[in-house]
Amino acid sequence: MEGQTQYLIPRRLDDMPQLFFWDADVAVIAIACILLGSLFALPIPGAVLGILLARAFARLKHEGGAGMVVRFLFWYTPSDWWLPSRAPSWQREFIG
Repeated sequence: MEGQTQYLIPRRLDDMPQLFFWDADVAVIAIACILLGSLFALPIPGAVLGILLARAFARLKHEGGAGMVVRFLFWYTPSDWWLPSRAPSWQREFIG
């Protein structure tokens, strides 16, 4: 193998970006809780809460699929303020 360069070839090209061993969206939840805990001078409870919330979100995301969070927001939040142009969920026929 003299003179040959070894390259790291990704096995799956469609994987989400990761931070250590977490997906990026799960890591954001943990980091946000740790930062908020540090802001309020409670870094250990913030870290524990962040890890627990991140694990719960990862489990929920794994069970519900990729669009689970968007589906939850669509059905269970008053979405007039974050998605004003959507049709009501009960409307089945669209004109236009």
